[in-house]
Amino acid sequence: MAGPASPLIEPAYDILIEDADGRHLRLECLQDLEIARQRLPALAANYPGTRLILRNKKTRTILAATDGY
Repeated sequence: MAGPASPLIEPAYDILIEDADGRHLRLECLQDLEIARQRLPALAANYPGTRLILRNKKTRTILAATDGY
């Protein structure tokens, strides 16, 4: 008999890459805002000149963004 199922925790924050057409493509989903804020510059280093966006998944509020097109 299996134990009680743990509830799935949906990630609250998305890190998105904005392509040249302005579309947002998901790179990562994270639950913790501080970890998401730390990941943004680390990911941006892999995509120089490209805009990355940290967004609240539920409200779609942009919390941070990098420079880029």
